[in-house]
Amino acid sequence: MQFQAQNIHQNADLMPVLSQKTIEYHYGKHHCGYARTLNALVENTEFAGRTLEEIILQSRGVDQKIFNNAAQLFNHDFYWRCLKIHSERPIGKLRKLVEAQFASFEEFEDQYITYANTMFGSGWSWLVLENGRLAFFNSQNAETPVGTHRSAICVIDLWEHAYYIDYYNDRALYISRIIKECINWKFCESQLDACASYVTLA
Repeated sequence: MQFQAQNIHQNADLMPVLSQKTIEYHYGKHHCGYARTLNALVENTEFAGRTLEEIILQSRGVDQKIFNNAAQLFNHDFYWRCLKIHSERPIGKLRKLVEAQFASFEEFEDQYITYANTMFGSGWSWLVLENGRLAFFNSQNAETPVGTHRSAICVIDLWEHAYYIDYYNDRALYISRIIKECINWKFCESQLDACASYVTLA
């Protein structure tokens, strides 16, 4: 099984939040690099032929290099799916869960922005389903919710290469614009639907 970096975005379809140059650099150099490295690392090993999720589960705490590349490939694949310019807000289960936990959708967005900005160093800021409720979760480096008690709903890439071309060192502005202008809430809703039996609205 040969892994490929998945990116549904072409040309400038995330402008003005992310430029075409950022997408080309981020995807071509970093995202594709994880796929190439992972393919080379797992060839002729016990991990050959296994799914990406299986590799993440079975390499965690066993082979850090394979885990890092597998997790980064998954995280990037998920990140691109979370992005869509001027996406409509959710209207289904996700909206109801947000309204049950937060005073308004705007407050939810503001709390996500505030939480993401607490991240020190490189990593990812996730919206997850945890114990039936929405929660924010920052993961360092390549760490991922895959194989944990958390289910991924949305993620923001907080590695410097995700924003530096467009925002230089203003990570806070990048975070704010992604959450306010560029989240694909329809995709996020689909991730919640996949674990709907665990959702708690009360």
